[in-house]
Amino acid sequence: MSRTLLPCLLVLLLLAPSLARAERFLVEDIEVHGIRKIAIGTLLNYLPLKTGETFDEEESPRVIAELYKTGFFDQVRLLRRGNTLVIDVRERPAIASVTVKGNKEVTDDSMRDALKQIGMTKGRTYNPKLLEKLQQELLQLYYSLGKYSVRIDVEAKQLDEDRVAVTIDISEGAPARIRSINIVGNRAFSEQELLDLFKLETSDSGWFPSDKYSSVKLSGDLEALRSFYLDRGYVQFRIESKQVTITPDRSAINITINIHEGEPFSISKINLTGDLVVPEKQLKALLLIREGDVFSRKRIQLTTKLMGQRLGQEGYAFADINAIPKVNEDERTVELTILVTPGQKMTVRRILFEGNVGTRDYVLRREMRQFEGAPYSAAKLDRSKIRLQRLKFISDVKTRFERVAPDSDQMDIVVSVTERFSGSFNISAGYSEAQGAILSLGLTHDNVFGTGNRLGLTFNNTRSQEKYEISFLDPYWTRDGVSRSLALSYSKTDAAEANISNYFIDRTRLTVGFGVPLSEYNSINFSLGLLRNDVLISSISSSEVRNFIIDNNDDFSPGDTPDGDTYDEVFASLGFSKDSRNRLIFPERGMLNSIRMEVFSGDLDYYKLLFRHQSLYPVSDTVTFSFKGRIGYGKPYGGTSDLPFFEKYRAGGVRTVRGYEYNSLGPLDSRGDAYGGNLQFITNSEFLFQMDAFGGADTFRLGVYLDTGSVFSDTDAWDEAELRSSVGLSAKWFTAVGPIELSYAWPIDDETGDRTKNFQFSLGAPF
Repeated sequence: MSRTLLPCLLVLLLLAPSLARAERFLVEDIEVHGIRKIAIGTLLNYLPLKTGETFDEEESPRVIAELYKTGFFDQVRLLRRGNTLVIDVRERPAIASVTVKGNKEVTDDSMRDALKQIGMTKGRTYNPKLLEKLQQELLQLYYSLGKYSVRIDVEAKQLDEDRVAVTIDISEGAPARIRSINIVGNRAFSEQELLDLFKLETSDSGWFPSDKYSSVKLSGDLEALRSFYLDRGYVQFRIESKQVTITPDRSAINITINIHEGEPFSISKINLTGDLVVPEKQLKALLLIREGDVFSRKRIQLTTKLMGQRLGQEGYAFADINAIPKVNEDERTVELTILVTPGQKMTVRRILFEGNVGTRDYVLRREMRQFEGAPYSAAKLDRSKIRLQRLKFISDVKTRFERVAPDSDQMDIVVSVTERFSGSFNISAGYSEAQGAILSLGLTHDNVFGTGNRLGLTFNNTRSQEKYEISFLDPYWTRDGVSRSLALSYSKTDAAEANISNYFIDRTRLTVGFGVPLSEYNSINFSLGLLRNDVLISSISSSEVRNFIIDNNDDFSPGDTPDGDTYDEVFASLGFSKDSRNRLIFPERGMLNSIRMEVFSGDLDYYKLLFRHQSLYPVSDTVTFSFKGRIGYGKPYGGTSDLPFFEKYRAGGVRTVRGYEYNSLGPLDSRGDAYGGNLQFITNSEFLFQMDAFGGADTFRLGVYLDTGSVFSDTDAWDEAELRSSVGLSAKWFTAVGPIELSYAWPIDDETGDRTKNFQFSLGAPF
């Protein structure tokens, strides 16, 4: 019995003589006095006694103890008035506020969660015993983060009879740094080779060492060490002990890890047994480890995962694939038995979505290829996840299964989505290497009112262009997934400010487009529109620009000096694409092939073809290799003399060949300015690295790239020697103001006269 409870019981016996005199009585009624904050019904629920029962003196300690255990009361007394049991209590005060000061290493959200778990939150009943417990748990939390010099003061201030204010004052102090990490017992591998597996480092490991101690990180490093050995056949490997010692001044930590390696083992035999609902030959084809191979836990786990996925394709959502090793220590071999327990074929009763705060349920549901009421299919569910991930306003998708009943063949699928920033009203100013000063006003939303529709209202003002645009896209104009888009734009461009020939052009464009899905990966799109180009030139415009205007207007003759012209056109485009990428923003695997043809007719007649390709290959969990290629070609027809100078292809800059000035590659005009060409060829090869420290996998990538490309006046001017290349580093962010890309390039085959630039950046560059 606690020190607090014993005096209370003694006081109770002194204050309840009526109970002391009466051995037993029938409780006809129960009265509660002194209760104000909690409901009487709550107290009676905890009371181990009801009206109509007999009560005697011996039960008093048990009743009082039960009421004290609730934590609601400072004092409990039992009295008797006739056959009425009177319970007189004094309630503990409620917590009016909890103030935390000085926490930097532990976020406010994490601190609130910790306080909530211990019951130290506003409105809860105050229990003074929790203060010491709270202090100790916070100390342990900071110790696990290497903050051994932390000081935590917890104070409870009585505001009035019913309220208490709790203040937690934290002085975190400097973190303890790792002075040394030693591994003892290794023979097959050097200590440095093993330490390279660790995320924790010593303070002398480099310029920016990860030397802040964390017990969580150490546990992860020890698991990485264990996996390293088990993946190389050391089935007897074990971590015998670990010692984490701190120096007397609490500033440095030394870590010692004692291991037992054992000897490498190989696979002697593989048995496949159980209920083989899938042909044995198909399951054996999924084996990633063979008889005679060195034992590898990683390859065994991948094998069981693949087998589970294969059974999932047949509807067995809860299949259990268990690899059972039988170790022969004398021969240093392992006999592996893979036991297949498929369970029942499952039917999907319901599909539930969670996490979609800003997106309506039907917007997500229409992307699902696994349907309610249908047999479960792992392949269809995987495809559903990819389709959801390809929505620009969804950054991550996870699923879990909930069985309707233990023996039922029905289950629910819960799809948990993480929404991404999908639109905003923004007013921004900045500077771009290619565009100069930027002023942007716009409302862009990829998920208007949670419908999945995209609305854009934009004004952009840069050094070379002023543009106004309104656009709308309905990706499900029909239930079958036919999309419709509408766009109206007006722009004013000073071409000379964009590093190309000297002219001015005002463009008004109206477009209506449709996209038709042919299959899960294939689609066609077509559009119709009207276009007006108002071109203005000056005396310093090049002869190529002037001659094009003269050659394509019967009112002009050779030798005239026109000041411009107006071209009204109608256009149509038709495109086909095959896209198996797992995402549209920062994809990690898959392929895109698309081709589009645009035909213009009116005052000028010409067509343009564009082929795009992208292949993505995951090198590891955090590294992706991306190859992109682009070929563009344009040509006049009818009486038009050439592809219009304002429609020619260009290259150079962040979006094409990095390391060369924006639009600077290819043919020059008579004044030495970039004129552009009818043929464009671009390739980009890049290794992209996830960097969680800079915002996570869905918002940031660091790249190492090789770019090659240029433009040519026409196909007969193709010359491989004229291609330009560069290597460099890139950083890509997907931010609330749009995608941002920075690059630092080293041109590797530039020629005299090429305009190169090492550092470049752009706002709005496509990823």
